[in-house]
Amino acid sequence: MVKHHTVRKGMKFLFSNILREEPVLLVMVVLCVLLTLASSVLMVYIPSYAVAVVGSDADSPQWTGVILITVAYVVVSCACSGVQGGRGMRQLYMGRNLLYRLFLRRLDAKYEYTESDVGQKAYEKARQVCLWGADVRLLLEGVMNLIICVASFVIYAGMLSRLSPLLILVMAALSALSYFTLKRTQKANEKRQDEQAAEMRKYFYLINAFQNTKIGKDIRLYRMSDWLCTVMDKSLGKLREINNEFQQRILGNNVFSAVTSFMRDAVAYGYLVYEVCNNHITISEFVLYFGVIGQLTGFVTNFIQSYGTLCLGCTGIAAVSSYFSATEETERTGEETMQASVPNVTVELRDVCFSYDGAHNILDHINLKISAGEKLALVGVNGAGKTTLVKLLCGLYSPQSGQILINGRPAEQMTFEQRADQIGAVFQDSLILPYSIAENISMKPIEKTDIGRVEDCLKRVGLYETVEKCSSGLNTQMTRAVDENGIELSGGQQQKLMMARMLYRSGAALWILDEPTAALDALAESETYSFFHALCGIRTCIYISHRLASTRFLDRIILLDNGHIEEDGTHEELLRRHGKYAHLFEIQSRYYQEVDANEA
Repeated sequence: MVKHHTVRKGMKFLFSNILREEPVLLVMVVLCVLLTLASSVLMVYIPSYAVAVVGSDADSPQWTGVILITVAYVVVSCACSGVQGGRGMRQLYMGRNLLYRLFLRRLDAKYEYTESDVGQKAYEKARQVCLWGADVRLLLEGVMNLIICVASFVIYAGMLSRLSPLLILVMAALSALSYFTLKRTQKANEKRQDEQAAEMRKYFYLINAFQNTKIGKDIRLYRMSDWLCTVMDKSLGKLREINNEFQQRILGNNVFSAVTSFMRDAVAYGYLVYEVCNNHITISEFVLYFGVIGQLTGFVTNFIQSYGTLCLGCTGIAAVSSYFSATEETERTGEETMQASVPNVTVELRDVCFSYDGAHNILDHINLKISAGEKLALVGVNGAGKTTLVKLLCGLYSPQSGQILINGRPAEQMTFEQRADQIGAVFQDSLILPYSIAENISMKPIEKTDIGRVEDCLKRVGLYETVEKCSSGLNTQMTRAVDENGIELSGGQQQKLMMARMLYRSGAALWILDEPTAALDALAESETYSFFHALCGIRTCIYISHRLASTRFLDRIILLDNGHIEEDGTHEELLRRHGKYAHLFEIQSRYYQEVDANEA
């Protein structure tokens, strides 16, 4: 059963967004309610008025009133249809606006929540609601029809009360039986949404995999297409099974509602026939009450169905509202600040702990000081906590306990934007968008890009000559995802492009390399790190690498193991200690010596 707070939450969220983004839609909903009520009343009076005119004793029946009422009914019905069509388009716009806002919120939400399984599932559920737009329609139609039903009940019950107040109670009681089927429908819908969200996440992952040209080689070489198609068919079959089960539940509920409706109508119309046969009402009144009962029974039934429709819509919209509530938007301070000179920055971690599941600490009571301008390496086996520590420094994660200080200032007192302005980072996965080279470096629209700065950055990283050879220069599109004439860079060139992007952010005082050269050979990685080191200047830099030889030239090396700082010192100091670092370095050195010997 959908709880009342879910209904309130869904309605409040949707209508607040309608008032802000599509106020015309609210006007159309009101018009639909008024026009629907007017047309139903006119439709009831037309046959009764016609029968009264025909049965009158006048020599020339007065058909003028009948014609006027009929014309009014046609005009009102046409107007209602027109408004309904406009309302449908506005609902579509509303759904698209919600989808766009949801996309923006995910971009601005805290990365820690976005990356978690809970956050991904919540986003997928909300995305489904916005993508198809059915829940927006259901909620609005449910609200609109409920208002119509309540108003109609008041109007027609008042008219029918002159005949028999008891009849109204009997009809309402029989109609209320349908309410019990509503609970089952709502519970089935909640189950469907949860199961569908989990399965849709798998399905869209497969869709993205098929569209990813980078894995096309693997798909063909290992003949994966049949297997992937089998997996996708299985996912589609599961989605179909989930929806079929839900539709069968709805079908059973509809059958039950049909039976109760037949019983109610039989009682109402049987009583009306009895009254006219015993001359308690006239033929004209019989026609009028016949129409009133038809409208009243229809609206009583619709009230139950409309409430169910409203609850179904509110469940989906409440999922969107919950995602917005759960995702605290990162605070913004305005335009990015580009400082003319690079300031020194110090970083300190005091007794920092972080856990993904709340039970096991990935980082356990970390204490670390990084001096201004220091060049530091983080090394360790996979899962040691290197990347997690970098995400904490970047502000993507927040520690469960302990404190991070930047230039002596607690990081929690800074906005995410203030921290991001001071950090330049290159991760393992390079974010290269299908836009111009200049925009990929500035990360801004071309009209807000400093072309002179872009050229200077390209020259400093050694990519300017490559770009100059392109027919469109800095306006050349990156990748061939949307432009067949786009440029594709090699792995090493991509890393240089990322370095140019960091150079463009002249205010970034802390540079981080999180294994961006993992796909390169050892020699290429060593050359890239040396090149990066020359670009750093006085900046504070953090390197992460599995290849220990690539970081031996740095000021200090931190060895992480099982969430702890196991060793701390220069390359030579750590080798002299004959600890874990020296052991790992010996193993790697032996491996490369064996490779060189085999190649010789």
